[in-house]
Amino acid sequence: MSETTNLPADVLERLEGYAERMGIQVGEAANQFKGWLAKEFSVDDMFSEDPFYLSQWSEQFVIETRNLGGSSSSGRETETYVGMFVGIEDSERDNRESVRDRALNVFRSNSDRAINENLIGVLTAKEGVWHINGKATNERVDGSNLPWFGFEHGDMILCLMNKKGDQVKPMAPTSISRTAYFLGSPEKSNTIQLWRVSLSGKSMDADYEKWTACKIQVIPPSQEGRNTLYTNRNFHETVEYTDKWLPEHLRKEFTPERLLVNDNMHKEFADLSELVEIHSERKVTTATGNTVNPVVITKGYVSLLNKEPMNSEYDQTGRSYRMNITSLGLQSRKGRDSTASSVTIWIPGRMNDEEHPFDFKNKDGEWQGYAERTQVIVVGRLRLRPYNDEMQPSLGALGIYVPPRTARPAGGSGSTSTGQFGGEQQ
Repeated sequence: MSETTNLPADVLERLEGYAERMGIQVGEAANQFKGWLAKEFSVDDMFSEDPFYLSQWSEQFVIETRNLGGSSSSGRETETYVGMFVGIEDSERDNRESVRDRALNVFRSNSDRAINENLIGVLTAKEGVWHINGKATNERVDGSNLPWFGFEHGDMILCLMNKKGDQVKPMAPTSISRTAYFLGSPEKSNTIQLWRVSLSGKSMDADYEKWTACKIQVIPPSQEGRNTLYTNRNFHETVEYTDKWLPEHLRKEFTPERLLVNDNMHKEFADLSELVEIHSERKVTTATGNTVNPVVITKGYVSLLNKEPMNSEYDQTGRSYRMNITSLGLQSRKGRDSTASSVTIWIPGRMNDEEHPFDFKNKDGEWQGYAERTQVIVVGRLRLRPYNDEMQPSLGALGIYVPPRTARPAGGSGSTSTGQFGGEQQ
């Protein structure tokens, strides 16, 4: 395929690596990638696609083909990473949404084409079993329940089709995942960074111990510079909470209150007073012009603590919570009495329900509420909005850690004004 020279450089690099591994020419690798795109994502002309999505698809293609042939019971081959969990998204996402939308768009415009190209199957119940496009399956009809691969579309029951070799089989209409965040590195590397861990199945709802040293089993990205770690469905069962992999003299430095803010060990920390500039440096702009807000680690002192829920149309629970944090650096830069002297932290309803964003673990290992003026370390997605002719940052919390030694237990006395952080006025 001579057109391979028109592919984005990172896509071509992956296909070259794939071709070398498979012992084929790059043109044949590109043809296989083209066929895979047509089957999996209904892409007819990959050269007309957005380079951003081509890059994502090519990484997925290499990962899937790299792990073909493994035992279905053991899952894909994994590697050990060490570090700690520091956050998790409050909601799941459907990775098959775009595939389903593309297939349905073809079906709506030309149903025969969608069926003939093995994009969509039409389900009917006959003689106690489900049929796809008139052919019987092994799935028995169970009352009004749809089969695992079926979904309703108008007054019809459809399924997505997937061709593997000479076989065409139905596939589930959704592929749900949830993203956790892991600060760490491969076991034999000293390069610490923030990783996205893609969870599926029961692993999405498992209870992960944040802020605790551990070892995890993951499938690393296929290209340097990517930050998504993929997992098998039993991932949550393989997490090992231990710091034995650390030399004893380094274990003190790997406690969360030290590690999270140590910019000598990683580059994920962001000073509260520099969030606007850091957003500009770390944001990602896609080929279509969309902005992906960065995830950062920052710290500050609580200047406003609101444990009462607020209605939110953006939160899956319909409510969210809020705290404001400040710092000496931010007050010095913006002025102690300025509205920009603190940063709003938005706390999802699910985090409030399942975690302890307003508590810290005391010396007895019990959860205890903290008061304003307490230091908190926040892992969150950084966003900007215009306000009074300048950009003002806020964070959507993914994780909140409260160092117990500097926490102020709730119920204590003392000033809760932001002025306490800036010293006495002259």
